[in-house]
Amino acid sequence: MVNERDEALEMFCTAMDMKERKKTLYEDAMSTCPDQVGIETFRMLRDAEAEHLKQIHETYEELKKGKVWADACKYHPVEEEDEDKKAVLRKIAEEHGKMPKACLDDVAAIETGMKLENSSVDFFQKQLQGVLEDPVEREFIERMLVEEREHYILLADLKYYYTDPESWFMEKSKARLDGAGRRIASKGDFT
Repeated sequence: MVNERDEALEMFCTAMDMKERKKTLYEDAMSTCPDQVGIETFRMLRDAEAEHLKQIHETYEELKKGKVWADACKYHPVEEEDEDKKAVLRKIAEEHGKMPKACLDDVAAIETGMKLENSSVDFFQKQLQGVLEDPVEREFIERMLVEEREHYILLADLKYYYTDPESWFMEKSKARLDGAGRRIASKGDFT
């Protein structure tokens, strides 16, 4: 019979494998990407996966030693900068102007990343459905799930940027069809 500790260790092994595959994908994509927007996006994702991998490995090692979740779980979410990841992507794109459509390799790497992130979301959702009596374990898995979803959204945004750059710029810059650009809200807009 498999006990709760063994199930947790198995979960960590699977999570580390998934994180390692994503980190490698993003590193490879970053090295072949022709533009700064893609490079920065893949770098952010690679670094996030590397940090998650390190934290998961540390917790895994502590659990292997027989510690309980509360003592083993040293996972802390990476501190976000003032801007969210989408804002960073938007800022880089604005600095480098409109880019031509990505080569098929870039879009393929993005789609592969999206599939891997989605697999991670599915994996962590299944973990939440199991019997999780320990609130620290539940919190850990919920945070991982949120971060996997954020990575998926970031990749979806990058894919949109590459496959339809004109629409992406219209949406992200809040430009209006009359060409007047971003509309500044007036006091009367909020009443």
